[in-house]
Amino acid sequence: MDLTQVSRVHMVGIGGINMSGVAKLLVRVGVRVTGSDVARSEATDELVKLGIPVAIGHEASHVPADAELLIYTSAAGEKNPERVAATARGLLQVTNFAFLGAWLASKRCLLVCGTHGKSTTTALAGLLLEGAAQDPMVIVGSRVPSFPDGNVRFGSSSLAVIEGDEYAKHFLEFEPYAVVLNNLELDHTDIFPDLPSLLQVFRELLDKVQHGGVVVANADDPNVQTLVGQARASLLERDVRIRTFGFGTHADHQIVDHTIKPGEQSFGLRDSSGRVYRFRLPIPGKMNVMNCVAALSLVSSLGVPWTGLETVLARFHGIWRRFQKISDQDGILVVSDYGHHPTAVAATLEAAKAFYPGRRIVLAFQPHQRKRTRDLFLDFVPSFDRADALLLMEIFDVAGRENDDDSVSSRDLQDAIVRHDADRSMVRSVEYASSLDETLAVLKRWKRSGDVIIVMGAGDIYKIADKIMDV
Repeated sequence: MDLTQVSRVHMVGIGGINMSGVAKLLVRVGVRVTGSDVARSEATDELVKLGIPVAIGHEASHVPADAELLIYTSAAGEKNPERVAATARGLLQVTNFAFLGAWLASKRCLLVCGTHGKSTTTALAGLLLEGAAQDPMVIVGSRVPSFPDGNVRFGSSSLAVIEGDEYAKHFLEFEPYAVVLNNLELDHTDIFPDLPSLLQVFRELLDKVQHGGVVVANADDPNVQTLVGQARASLLERDVRIRTFGFGTHADHQIVDHTIKPGEQSFGLRDSSGRVYRFRLPIPGKMNVMNCVAALSLVSSLGVPWTGLETVLARFHGIWRRFQKISDQDGILVVSDYGHHPTAVAATLEAAKAFYPGRRIVLAFQPHQRKRTRDLFLDFVPSFDRADALLLMEIFDVAGRENDDDSVSSRDLQDAIVRHDADRSMVRSVEYASSLDETLAVLKRWKRSGDVIIVMGAGDIYKIADKIMDV
């Protein structure tokens, strides 16, 4: 079946951030879409407003009789009732990423990959190309405030900027013209048992880069540099250009004169000819400087000059759940953040300390998936060091993934962190909360003028962020 010619599609797990983006793409071109998800959400409500019928729960009867294709999220296994019904009917089934790979085969796909910063870098690359009048399509795993459809931008050019998801090897569904490698470290331990297995999948991705394409790589990340070094000969044989970025002097695009002051940071970016361009950024964190430079390096590899793009970055105030300011009142700033890996936690806290000097940093953190928490437990413990007060909500269990490991709890993290604090003679509040309601109650009890309260995690903890300042 030619997936670009379907007219009637059913989507299982339609409320997922990428799935909902696919649904919007299909509706945009006149395809009739129905869908289902385990629970109602902001995403499902948004799709219903677009005229897409969304059933809550999974039942065989939800699959329309005239459906030509079933698109499913990887969280919906073969025993999902709707997938079972589709199998019985001989209905073609593909994942959302397999569908996108086929749907965008005629586009010049720019795939943004790595452990951290994918969503922000994807959004930035799309905004920079938009600012340069390149009119790209963008599909991002978050919501971009200036995109009318949030997680999707509909462009008419040949360019498609895609957030490349390594989970379940999703990004291997694409034949990219360009790949951005932001950083690489062990994550998704339910899929990748160790770092070598993760790096192997990225090697396979580099093998899929088109002849004459480009790889944009973080020069400061040792795993990225090892990976690119091993693939260099193969890439050069296919005339794939390699462009590096970072703070190191060996980077093709080197960051210089990075300065931070309250509420703003700035940096210079030296190109391969030695010319330095200045940029200002109103969001915190060295990691966000790297995200910006990754995006700038990508657009430069497409022949887009940096001149004139300064205003795009100066106006960039972030995206949904990436150090997103929820409220700033009574001297209290409330921030929602998606961080769920120890490195992201530590980097975000360090960024907050630098951007808001002298203010108390209060972190409410919800670990994401028990297996990840157990496997990265020892890395999590010191990652919270820069929080002045820490609240640990119970671990978020991810529907459709393996959650049978009940041997770890956020209480275990609390105990380990209290011992760690004693070892370093640190005294601070470290508490545990079993639910969203309990988490909200503690934060309301703790809050005081001057606080920066960060609500962090990839689960549902973000839902309380806008309630913290309620009386």
